[in-house]
Amino acid sequence: MENFRPAVVAGFGLDYASLSSINPRLVYVSISGFGQTGPYASRGGFDLVAQAMSGIMSVTGDAGLPPMKCGIPVTDLGASLFAIYGILAALIHRGRTGSGQHIDTSLLDAGVALSVWEAAEYSSGRGIPQPTGSAHRMSAPYQAIRCADGHIALGAANQRTWERLCRAVGHPDLLERPEFATDAGRVTHRRELASIIENTMSAKPAAYWLDALQRADVPCGPILNYAQVFADPHVRARDLVQEVVHPAGGRITQLGPAVKFSATPARIRRPAPLFGQHTAEVLEELGYDQDAIRRLAVDGVISVRDAPER
Repeated sequence: MENFRPAVVAGFGLDYASLSSINPRLVYVSISGFGQTGPYASRGGFDLVAQAMSGIMSVTGDAGLPPMKCGIPVTDLGASLFAIYGILAALIHRGRTGSGQHIDTSLLDAGVALSVWEAAEYSSGRGIPQPTGSAHRMSAPYQAIRCADGHIALGAANQRTWERLCRAVGHPDLLERPEFATDAGRVTHRRELASIIENTMSAKPAAYWLDALQRADVPCGPILNYAQVFADPHVRARDLVQEVVHPAGGRITQLGPAVKFSATPARIRRPAPLFGQHTAEVLEELGYDQDAIRRLAVDGVISVRDAPER
């Protein structure tokens, strides 16, 4: 796996063509800003730039505000996840055919590929997607709603939850209004609908409405900061926050595995490594003896923690 600009690794003889000639079973992954082909291939890329050029920044935030990126590096993370499923698919292919292959993905590819709702809106002839704040562009009400002491998130994304919401907030009359009769109509009149709901919900605190909406089976939740997230009992029960002992940092908090396996449970076996911490260990597994590893370290070929000086 490499994440250099195209052609950089070729200068070291470490490109796919060179290495696959030695090992045809090689699965080789390249993650770059703009991919291995196309007019922008040679450019460097960062998540911010990819969010800008993939359209994500044009639909993030509220109308009338300056361009805004997502709070998390969504194209960095998206490209990594696309690379992982590419690797898994290539391994299946190799198991069937014996041949490896080159996998090419990029931050820009990820940003465009993740824009599923926006692509659908534009391709269906509804115009250029615009920012909608916390609201959903295809369903309403599906957004942050103001209560007396802050906001909560609620989603009435289908007819059944819409009807339950109206009754839970004391507005069964909304069910009789023709402009709100369908999801498409509610999206068209999103701002008016949100204002009506907020006029009622702003009279009582968030805890009251979260309880009422959960009892009515309307999907909803508090808007938490990260201190609250990491203390949340459900997050803790899912082992999404774990503590490990780090050789330099002591006891630290670390994110736990997000995927649960019934037969092969994921677990954190080690904390994040120090630079060069496992180089010797890996080389030993590949058959290098201590003298060979020492020579590589002394010559500056590898970095090994506590390596001898050159």
